[in-house]
Amino acid sequence: MDRFLRAGLALALLACAGGAVAREDEPAWLTRAKAEPARVEVCGDTLYYSGNLSAASTKVFDAAVAGIAPGQLTRMVVSSGGGDTIEGRHVGRWVQRMGLVVEVDAICFSSCADYLFPAGRARVIRADAWVGWHGNERQFEVLAARHGVPLADELRRFVPPNTPTARADAFVREFSESLATTGKDEADFYAELGLDDAFAVCAVGDALEQRFGFTGRKGWGFSIEDMVQLGLANTVYLGSGRYEKDSAGFKRYLAQISAEDCRQLLQTPTPSPEHGTPTR
Repeated sequence: MDRFLRAGLALALLACAGGAVAREDEPAWLTRAKAEPARVEVCGDTLYYSGNLSAASTKVFDAAVAGIAPGQLTRMVVSSGGGDTIEGRHVGRWVQRMGLVVEVDAICFSSCADYLFPAGRARVIRADAWVGWHGNERQFEVLAARHGVPLADELRRFVPPNTPTARADAFVREFSESLATTGKDEADFYAELGLDDAFAVCAVGDALEQRFGFTGRKGWGFSIEDMVQLGLANTVYLGSGRYEKDSAGFKRYLAQISAEDCRQLLQTPTPSPEHGTPTR
């Protein structure tokens, strides 16, 4: 794939691997959560991970955990705004093998929420911390179904403007081939965890923003009870009230949806003003 097509593909994949929030008056906790490469260290029985999920961060991570065997650590304390999906699954698989509790320090968003958070044998969200989703690699298939179009047509929406037809066709072909590989790996990942990925993909799409009050929010989140219903059992919040009402991060950055809404969204195509009403 040439440089032009790689740039376009990277732009498209940002839809499921993007960062958490803009840089306006960026708080210190967010700066740490976006560090590139991530800061990874082992202290006692705990692994600390702060920063982006990326190839560079994986090198740091692999070096930090080299030689660690199951039973040596009990938890992973994480603060991450997300990043690369493949690297996220790499860390998530290690977390599962080690049987760690995943504890969210400030933020676990995007690929962190898709792959690290569900990989824990239990999950802890600290007071005012938040866990949010905005899609995974399966989102392109979900969007194509909702728009009532073939996957290739959905992917064509990510072709940079004024792209010559031959290059546009090559972009879609390369994108489709890439998703065939990484999408299978993602499906295998969730199967290894014994989970359905509904929580990570159900609310994708611009048509849902007004319905769930997404305007000005970065993604969606669930109450603790709804997380449990979606398979994320053994999840607790350490704040003084209900997670979705007490967490400052949840209230500022996330739109709340229920487990029932999430399941229904994946069963029924959502009409889109841009594409018309899909039928099956």
